[in-house]
Amino acid sequence: MFICIAGKNICSINAIKILIKKKISKKRIYILPNSADNGRDSWQPSLKKYALNNNLNIVTMSKLYKIKKLIFFSIEYEKIIDVDKFKSKELFNFHFSLLPKYRGCHTNFLQIYYGEKYSGVTIHKINKGIDAGGIIDKKKFKVRLNDTAYDNYLKLMNCSVQLFKKNFKNILNSNYIEKKQNLSKGKYYRRSSVNYKKIAKFNMKKTSLKLHNKIRALIFPPYQMPIVNGIKVKKSIYKNNKIYLIESFSNKFKNK
Repeated sequence: MFICIAGKNICSINAIKILIKKKISKKRIYILPNSADNGRDSWQPSLKKYALNNNLNIVTMSKLYKIKKLIFFSIEYEKIIDVDKFKSKELFNFHFSLLPKYRGCHTNFLQIYYGEKYSGVTIHKINKGIDAGGIIDKKKFKVRLNDTAYDNYLKLMNCSVQLFKKNFKNILNSNYIEKKQNLSKGKYYRRSSVNYKKIAKFNMKKTSLKLHNKIRALIFPPYQMPIVNGIKVKKSIYKNNKIYLIESFSNKFKNK
């Protein structure tokens, strides 16, 4: 049996560390980094660099197609999986929402934008649909009123690792149950569903919780910070029906 971790960031690296700690041979572990991973750390550690530094096998998707005894874990992997090309049917995805809500793209942004009180990660079987396969397990956490999209993403990554640690042994032993999703209780979002440039316009004449959610959903310092009334915002605080903006003067994060 071979195990593949496909994806990016510290969450995928920590999943590998769990496997190694549980005495899974490195020879049985395959790594599939995202195509944008150039082997250098940025605001997140590089999965490719970690694999190279730890003598782990980096593979192509075409090689994985041919392996019958394969357990495939997608943890922030970038591409849609074509299940028909795999000999293995043990294909799993860690989706950063509480499915069936927020299938598809922009999950982290949308949960903050729509003011969800809870967020979380779902592990599900990969099928021909997009984030539509049977649910294996979920883990949720509370979203605080002033959490930004960046705050929430860090929690989502940590949550995915906890979910992996809880479930990977059962999955390896085929000791799991799939629960069919009721897709009518959620919505699928395409990559084109969100136009960030269009959304990043603000009317501060009348503050509201909806406006606060919009601002904090756009706060993700490694890539972007919204500019409101000429202020680059690193935090939005909603209190007593008013919005208090905290300005960013830091260049700590850069889009690499």
